Formats: sequence, structure tokens, C-alpha cells
Amino acid sequence: MEILLSVPTAMPAVELMAEAGVPSWLHLLERFFVILTAAVVAFGVLHVEIEILHWVWTKIKGRRVSKEEESIRSEEAASSQIKVKRFDGHQRLQHILMFSSFIVLALTGIPQKYYHWAPFESIVAAMGGLETLRIIHRIAGVVMIVDGFYHIMYLVPGVVSFRKGAPRLKVGSWIEMIPTPKDFLDFFRTIGYMLGRIPNPPEFGRFTYLEKFDYWAVFWGMMIMGGSGVVMLLPALGIWAPQTTMVAAALASHSDEAILAVGWILIVHLYHAHLAPRVFPFNTTIFTGKISLKLLKEEHYGDYVRYQKEQAKAGMVTGAGVDQKKREVSSAPGSRIDRNNTVD
Repeated sequence: MEILLSVPTAMPAVELMAEAGVPSWLHLLERFFVILTAAVVAFGVLHVEIEILHWVWTKIKGRRVSKEEESIRSEEAASSQIKVKRFDGHQRLQHILMFSSFIVLALTGIPQKYYHWAPFESIVAAMGGLETLRIIHRIAGVVMIVDGFYHIMYLVPGVVSFRKGAPRLKVGSWIEMIPTPKDFLDFFRTIGYMLGRIPNPPEFGRFTYLEKFDYWAVFWGMMIMGGSGVVMLLPALGIWAPQTTMVAAALASHSDEAILAVGWILIVHLYHAHLAPRVFPFNTTIFTGKISLKLLKEEHYGDYVRYQKEQAKAGMVTGAGVDQKKREVSSAPGSRIDRNNTVD
């Protein structure tokens, strides 16, 4: 067990297992994560490539958009000034804690995994040595786990979220994040549209299939990396001494799942969140909590329709002569527009 707990190495986990006398069945675990990482990252890369090629082809050929697309993109000058509330303060704080702890974990974890590679030896030395790196890594891991519990508590009525003193379940946020058959159809329709086989793209609701994939991938990753991290941390602190096979499995799953997460975030998530032409160079929605009506209409047409119904119900006018630059409304289900044209 000492080999598994104390020796940072660039060797694959399966070689460590062999040296530690761990049963060979754990090799299957290592192979599973290799195949999973390759498959998921390949899917993401292919999706990004198709979308980029579609955008380039459209620009080169000057493809004439359909009437529906033209309708979605109309009134850009006016609608880009209208801000729609998409995320509340809790959601924004949870995202900040998540991505900041993730960055620290990646910067301190990967050098530990490949410690004997010359470039990473220099990085480890520059960051204060291996022990300092481990301490920072563990602190960031605790922050991420706490953030995960914070999010779960946020979804529970009466624990975090209150509306006029009454507990309110975030039905509009988490129910719509559950995958449905429509998401699978939307995926094939999106690919068909980008390949020119379907004239119009699908109309997404509050969350797209990629956003749902990102969301549930975080749950998967936190269970794997968080659980395995605790298994490796407790014996290092002298609190608990699990079996060697358990530590070996934790080592393999922890580091390999981390590579999968880093690959997906760098290649797929960053592109769709900030680098895609429709949002380039930076999408501020998750930081400000507000999205322009133009982008809402393009990316979440179902939410846009819901917003328009709320506008009509509240008797608000969206046309010339109305100062819309300072108007803020909510796209969240069940939102209510008050006298000041804002959402409580």
C-alpha cells in the first residue's frame, strides 16, 4: 500500500498495481477508463469539428438561411439590448466554486500523475515541491466536494432558496435538466442540420443536450474523483487503512477520470461555452446571470417562447418607443414580472 499512497509516478496505474501485488482484475478498470476517455473525447471532438466545418461552409458558400432561421435571427439590434435573467446568485456562485477548484485540481493533479516526466518535475519544483502540491490539491478537492453538497442542498426546498419567506423547490432548474427522448432526437437533428441533411436546427428548451451532458458528467466525475480521493486521503492522514485493492482502484479511477474531465472541458466545454462563433470571444451569462434576448432566441427557443408569453401576460410591449436597454426579465419557469420590470 505504501507504493500506492506515497509514490507519484508517470507509470500507468496498472504497472503500479503489478508492483504492489494487486490482483490482475484491476487491469480491467484501467482499460475501462482508457476506452471511456477515448470514446467520450472522440465524440466531443467530432461534434466540435462538424460544427466548425458547418460554420465555415456557411460563410464560404453564403448559404441562404431558411425563413425560420431568419425569424430567429431577426431584430438583433433591439433584442441584443434586452437582458433576460437566466441564472440566480446561487447558481453563479456554485459555478465559480466549481470551475476555480477544477482548475486548481488540474494544475496540481496532472503534475503528480506524470511527476517523473521532465517538464512536470520543473512545474512541481516551481510550485513549492510535491508536498505543497498535495496540500493545495486536497484543499481544492474539499472545496469541490463542498460545492457539490451546496448544489444538492440548493435543490432541496426550504434549505437554501426562499421566496418571500416560503421554501421553494427549484423545479424549473433541475427538472428540465433531466434528459428526455427529445434530447436524443435533438442530437441527431443537430448533426443532420450541420451536415446539410435537415433544413432547420432543432428548437432547444431551457437546456440543450450538451448542457445536460455537461451537468450529469459533473455528477459522475465528482462521485468517481471525490470518492476515490477520499479513499486515498484518509489513510494518508492515518484515519483509515483500506485494503490495498481498494486504494489501487481509487488511484486508477481518480487519475484516469481526471484526464477525461480535463480533456472534455478543454476541447468541448470551452468551445461551446465561450469559443463558438455565436458567443465568441466570451460568454458572460454564467457570470452575470443574464443572457441577451437575441442569444436566448437562438440557443433556447423554448425559453424564448416562454418569455414572450410572460411578456404578453404582464401586458408589456416590445416595440419601438420602449426603453428596453435597462429592462430585465426572467426566463425561468414560474417567474413573475414586478412593477419595475424586473424579476424577484
